Order: sequence, then structure tokens, then C-alpha cells
Amino acid sequence: MPVPRGVTILELLVVMAILGVLLGLGVWGFRPDRVAVDQAAQILAAQVGRTRLEAIRNDTYAGLALIPGGSTYMGVSFPNGGYVVCLDADGDAACNGGDRVLQVVRFGEGELGRVRLPAGGGVNWIGFDSRGMPRLRGAITVNLSNAAGTYVRGLTVSAQGRVSL
Repeated sequence: MPVPRGVTILELLVVMAILGVLLGLGVWGFRPDRVAVDQAAQILAAQVGRTRLEAIRNDTYAGLALIPGGSTYMGVSFPNGGYVVCLDADGDAACNGGDRVLQVVRFGEGELGRVRLPAGGGVNWIGFDSRGMPRLRGAITVNLSNAAGTYVRGLTVSAQGRVSL
């Protein structure tokens, strides 16, 4: 008499239960708002490097202004925070009238719609001189969060201008 081969219903249910638990745990790490905050932190870290390179390339001061949510900077409203990259021609550690603005990013819009730079404190300035040397008094820590504030990603710029996530 031939021996039946195959999978029993009980074995199939056990495998499906294990897969369900694993998928349930794995999906938690891939929430869209969490991914958006992580990507925004990586983009911001790259922008610090870009600011340094722009200072060297243009042989002038350059800076990145981190604007907290609820602020207005250079006449632009930043309800969810954001940043401005500019060539600081007058070297006053701020983007203003005579300075060339390279990029303005407002969180809470477009691809960064799920990202916020929480309100509190003033504008943080990350500046570099024409040789690419940082003009920082100390380390600056920036915390980006999702819209609900349930996930926060920290980014630190050291006094030497190095960025760590």
C-alpha cells in the first residue's frame, strides 16, 4: 500500500501562522513615515557636505540654515520646518538680501510630506568658510520627526563639520 506524501492541513496552518507573525513584525520597520524621516535625515546630511563644497567652489562663505517649524525665514513661512542653503557673501552667518540662495526645502510638502522639524529654539546656522572649514561654536543636534511625533531621527553636526546620524 503506497504511503501518502504531502503536507497536512495542520502543517500548513503552522507555517502560515509563523509567516504571519514574521510579516507582522517586519512591516513595523517599513512604515512610510519612518522611511520618510530616515531619508530626510540622510538628505540633510548630504546637504551639509554640499554646503561645504559650495563654499570651496565659490571661494566664499556658505551656510545651511535649519529653520524650526512655525518660523518665517527670508520672508518664507516654514510651518513644519525646513532648511535653506545659500552662499553667504557678507559672512554674517545668515541668508539675507545680498546672498545667493541655492536651495529652499520646506518639510511637510511633496516627498517630505511626512517629515517635521519640531518647533523650538531659533534658527541653527551651519556655515563654512571659503576653505571649507566649519564656522561652528559647538556641535548642533537636529531632530526630525514624523507628523505624529512618534518617530524621531537625530542628526548631529560636530564642531569639525562632520555629520553623524
